[in-house]
Amino acid sequence: MVENIQDNAIALIPDFVHNYSGCDPDFYSDFYSDFMETQTLDIDIFQDLRVAIGEDLEFSDLLTIYLNSAENLIDTIQSAFVNQKASQLALAAHSLKSTSASIGAIRLSHICKYLEKFGKTGQIPTSTEILKLLSSEYNAMVIAVKVAIIGFMAE
Repeated sequence: MVENIQDNAIALIPDFVHNYSGCDPDFYSDFYSDFMETQTLDIDIFQDLRVAIGEDLEFSDLLTIYLNSAENLIDTIQSAFVNQKASQLALAAHSLKSTSASIGAIRLSHICKYLEKFGKTGQIPTSTEILKLLSSEYNAMVIAVKVAIIGFMAE
């Protein structure tokens, strides 16, 4: 099931790359390699965070806060993107990039890195393909987190 969702996210990359004509050629290869060379959820980072926190209840609370915050940040990113509000896009994407990386959601963090770059440069594409990719990858990450938690519970 996780593989199908990851495949869906990967399938969106060519549309995104094709529809964003305002960037330099290196952007395409950088984005593609960042995305393809990482996992939806780096289980080592995820597990290290769990161990560092020590208490599964506190870890669960942290994940709940992250997921709620991520949903709000994605809403902000989508609104800022569509309304071409560069500074708002950069700030929300930066926040989601950092928190996602800290729990091991590396692909989501990479997508946000590029969204942040769009916001900082003010060159926000008109194509919304990256928003579809963001949403698809977020959904894949949520499932990957649930699968990891079920695995932890089985230990």
